[in-house]
Amino acid sequence: MPKFLYAQLEQQLREEIRSGQRPPGSKLPSVREMCVLTDLSKSTVLNAYGRLEAEGVIQARSRSGYFVSPQTQPLDIPPQSDPVLAPTPLGQEQILLDIMAQGAAFDIRPGLDEEPTNLKLQRSLSRAPRAQSSAQYLYYDEPKGLLALRKQVAAMMARGGAHVTEDELLITSGCQHGLLLALMATTKPGDVVALESPGYYGTFQLIEALGLQALELPCLADTGLSPDALRLALQHWSITALVVSPCFATPTGANMPSENKQKLLALAEEYDIALIEDDIYGELYFGAQRPRSLYSYDSQGRVLQCSSFSKSLSRDLRLGWIAPGKYTQEVLRLKLATTMAVPQVLQQGLSQYIAEGGFDRHLRRKRGQFRERCRELMELIQRYLPMAKRCSQPEGGLALWLELPESVDTIALYNAGRLEGIVLTPGRLFTAQTRYQNFLRISYAHPWTEGRRSALCRLGELIAEQQ
Repeated sequence: MPKFLYAQLEQQLREEIRSGQRPPGSKLPSVREMCVLTDLSKSTVLNAYGRLEAEGVIQARSRSGYFVSPQTQPLDIPPQSDPVLAPTPLGQEQILLDIMAQGAAFDIRPGLDEEPTNLKLQRSLSRAPRAQSSAQYLYYDEPKGLLALRKQVAAMMARGGAHVTEDELLITSGCQHGLLLALMATTKPGDVVALESPGYYGTFQLIEALGLQALELPCLADTGLSPDALRLALQHWSITALVVSPCFATPTGANMPSENKQKLLALAEEYDIALIEDDIYGELYFGAQRPRSLYSYDSQGRVLQCSSFSKSLSRDLRLGWIAPGKYTQEVLRLKLATTMAVPQVLQQGLSQYIAEGGFDRHLRRKRGQFRERCRELMELIQRYLPMAKRCSQPEGGLALWLELPESVDTIALYNAGRLEGIVLTPGRLFTAQTRYQNFLRISYAHPWTEGRRSALCRLGELIAEQQ
């Protein structure tokens, strides 16, 4: 018998559903009714319901309650996180520092057979200092960033359906800087910030650094954060902001449907919360058209969109942007306080590269490469990691989410692989809780050379040794 009351209720309901006592599509007792029936607290019932919802066993329908799912979850989508119905303090992971120290955040074998240098980008960057007058070296960049680059970013955002002008944009020192500014502009220490689970580890770091509380909301590997999960959380917690990646979220690669983006925005307006959109992977789609951004549906200036060129072009280019909506003046003030200015030379070189068509050509080539590498990775997983239980099916981005047997501890697996030059990204990094111990994020950012194939093969052997 499980030790915790919520787990006992979860097990009881699971058995009733499996046995047919609660058939597919049937409605469960409301939270209040279940409290009366079981003599359990509201939070205990919510936790049990939330865990079953996260696995797809039941569904939450707005204003209707909970229902047994009409069918089981497809095998290609991993079961997702337990919803944490309480904000929690965060702790730092030393393993993340080790990964970053090796420059291996998106590589299983760093340094192996790297791709050719982008010579056109290098030439544009090297020409920029020569084109700059001697007087320009004596002055900071204009507060919002290079005008030409902001115009080009506005044109890029238009591909995602956004109507934005250069005056509504600020150039930042990368997407992480933009997220920092967005959180600082919309929250104060102690506030509750909702975010995806599993979610981007950089967001957890920012929340901890700013003295905020993280409220993790469960996500599905195909459609991302559920609006119903957010609504349920809003009914129980005073949430100030939500950080979300609607387009190809890391680590799952989930792509949120358009109707869910609109529902999120409607909830934000109803409960008066800020929406911070991390759109760093939006341009890395596999299909014919870029998905619409959350920002594109906003008419009240409630969405702050952050992105950068680090994933779509080069990680060495610490250049990004933020479209802060109604928070523009506060974000501008905070930018001046945190960085003063972004290097003009980098902005000018990048702007020239974009103006010459280099960036669009690069994106077209990369989208095809990533699509093919993702397909190849799925084949390699079937070959070398046959013990894997489930795998997400991304339609863009740079990584997928892999579930291994419960007996596998991916932190221990990381340490074993590290001794052999194999670098993994354990699932534990994508939460502030003790969970996802048997999950991995695996990237297809690099070509599957013989060295990387061998590393994946060895990874399968290391996993087999843990079982």
